[in-house]
Amino acid sequence: MKIKAIIVDDESHARSFLKKLCNFYYEDKIEIVDQCNSVSSALISIKKHAPNLVFLDIQMPDENGFELLSHFESLSFEIIFTTAHKEYAIEAIRKSALDYLLKPIDVQDFKAAISRLDAVLEKKQSINKYELLTENLNHSNSGKQRVAFPTKVGFDVVQINKIIFCKSDGSYTFIQTTEQQHYTSKSFKEICELLEFEKQFLKVHRSYLVNADYVKNFKSEDFVLEMTSGDEIPVSDQKFRKNNLIDAITK
Repeated sequence: MKIKAIIVDDESHARSFLKKLCNFYYEDKIEIVDQCNSVSSALISIKKHAPNLVFLDIQMPDENGFELLSHFESLSFEIIFTTAHKEYAIEAIRKSALDYLLKPIDVQDFKAAISRLDAVLEKKQSINKYELLTENLNHSNSGKQRVAFPTKVGFDVVQINKIIFCKSDGSYTFIQTTEQQHYTSKSFKEICELLEFEKQFLKVHRSYLVNADYVKNFKSEDFVLEMTSGDEIPVSDQKFRKNNLIDAITK
């Protein structure tokens, strides 16, 4: 999973230098999704891209970097302040920044800041997984258990009983729920193993896993299941005949 980052600095050469550092040392880890020259343009970009990290210059025209934070009730991204003035360091720390970099930026300081970012993001993910586990234990008999599926940009949390079907799609798995569609980097085999303990799920084809609770009807002529979502799912005639398919769905 790549870290999505935005660079906010009114000086173009400073933005360019930071981007070069990221591309040179962390091309496989960090993706610069946007570069902004002001607080106002950064606000639009943050809402659009939902970054994991913002490199934020402190001294800028109109509004400084600290004032950007006043536009958010809570921060969903980490901040690395960049400044040419040491006196801003203490205030940067008080603003709960991940780190700050003094200009001209030293490569070793830059690498240290990214190492801190790795540790913080890993801890956040652990906390989220712990909260999810605790929630599922509390709802173990309520049918409201949830599961986290890794994606290209992080992970999606899905309520299990809202999954209609899962489909193998190369190295990814497509998941259709009652609310939306998801793509996860978990393989179809892993998804099947994850959900096999849930009695309502049935693997009807080498590429499809369905939730029997959302089966609308079975078309024996075409050997497909019609789901409540309107999707038609092929059934392998090597796995099922009509009678034992009925038994499997209604058990």
